[in-house]
Amino acid sequence: MPTTLVRRLAGALALAACLAAAGSAQAYTTTVVTSRSLSEPGVDVARDGTLYVNAPGGLLSSVPGSPSFIFRSGDGGATWRETPASLRADLPGGGDSDLAIDPVNGHLAFTDLWLGSSTVASSTDKGETWLADPLQGIPGQDRPWIAAAGNGVVYHLTHQIPSGLIVSKSLDGGLVYPIHTVAATVVDQAGFIGPTGPVIAQGGGGLLGTSDKVGFAYPTANAGVKFARSTNGGLTFSSVRIGGTSSDVGQAFPVVADAGGGHLVATWMAVKNGRSSVGLARSSDWGATWSAPRTIVADGTSVYPWVSAHGANVAVSLFHTTAQGEPSTVPASATFYESAVTSTDGGATFGALQSVDATPAKTGPICTAGIDCTADRELGDFQSTAMDASGRPYFTWARVIPGGTATEIRFAR
Repeated sequence: MPTTLVRRLAGALALAACLAAAGSAQAYTTTVVTSRSLSEPGVDVARDGTLYVNAPGGLLSSVPGSPSFIFRSGDGGATWRETPASLRADLPGGGDSDLAIDPVNGHLAFTDLWLGSSTVASSTDKGETWLADPLQGIPGQDRPWIAAAGNGVVYHLTHQIPSGLIVSKSLDGGLVYPIHTVAATVVDQAGFIGPTGPVIAQGGGGLLGTSDKVGFAYPTANAGVKFARSTNGGLTFSSVRIGGTSSDVGQAFPVVADAGGGHLVATWMAVKNGRSSVGLARSSDWGATWSAPRTIVADGTSVYPWVSAHGANVAVSLFHTTAQGEPSTVPASATFYESAVTSTDGGATFGALQSVDATPAKTGPICTAGIDCTADRELGDFQSTAMDASGRPYFTWARVIPGGTATEIRFAR
C-alpha cells in the first residue's frame, strides 16, 4: 500500500476515533424569545411540535391585571410570538407561572401566582384565547406548578403555610379545581418550609382519572430529597426518599422527569463544604424505589439544574461556571453559562458537560435565597428544559444584559 494512502487511512481512523469520543457533544441553535426583562422561563413542547415558553412578569406588576407571559413558536423555536392575554388580561398574577399541555388533545392549562391565590386559565386554541378564574381555590399560595394527565384532567401543586404541599385536581382542563389533597406535610419535609419542584402526571384511565399517577420531588431540612407519589389520581400520597441526605438540597427546586414506561429521572442541586454539585437518581417503577444517588456534575459551580427525558434520552440543564464555590459566593469574575449533560442510555451514563450557548447568562454570583436576596437574583430561581417525542431537548433561560440588571429570555435546540 502506498505510504501516502497509509497516512491518509491512519488520519481518517484517528478522526473517526475523535468523533466517537466526542459523540455526546451536541450542536445547539440559539434564539431570543423576548427582550422583555423576565426570568424563570418554562418550556413545553406539544405532540405536534408547537413550542411554548412562559415567564412571570412580576407579582402584581400592573393594574388592574398583571398576567404572566406566554410565547409560542411553530417553527421549532426559530421565531417566537407573544400570545394574547385574552381574559387573563385584567386578572392578578405575575408572581410565578407554569403551563401544561394536555397530551391527548393539545389544550393548554396555566397557573399564575398572586399570593392570595393563583389565576388559573385554559385554552383550546394554542393560547389565542383563554378562559380564566382568579381564585384557584387554595388561599395563601407559593410557587404553583401544573401537569396535565390527558382528557381534561389537570393537577395543580402549590406550597401553603401551614398545611404543606397541596395537590388540587381539575376535570375541566384546568379552570376549576374542586379536589384538594395534602400531599406532603411540614413533618414530611422534616421542618423545611418552602416550595417544591414541578409536578408530573401520567394518565392511567379509570373514571375521572382515578388511576392517574401524580408525583413531585421536594426538599427536606435534613432528609435529602423526597418523592411524593400517588397512584390513585391524587387522592392519597406517600413519600419515598431519593437522595442527598448529607447536603443542603433546599437552595434549588429538585426536578423529576417522566421518560415513559415507568421510568423517572430526578435531579437536584447539593451544597456541601462550600461547593455545589448536581445529583441524579433513577426509578424504573414510577418512583416507588430509586437507584443510589450519584453526582453527575462536580467540577466548578452549578446552580438550578433541571431534567427532561423521553425513552432512553435524558438531558440535565443548569447554569455553570468553572469558578469553584457556592453560587452566591463565587467571585465577581465568575461567568455562568447555560449548560447541559445528555444521556442516550436512560441516565446510566452522561457525556461531558458543555455550554448550550456561547453567550454568558450572567457574570458574578447568583443568589439562591429567593425573596430574601438583595442582589444577584436577575436569573430568578430556575432555567428549564423539555424534550419532544423524538428525544430532542429544548432549553430556555434568562440572560442578564451586560451593564445592568435587565434580562432577555433565550431558547436553544
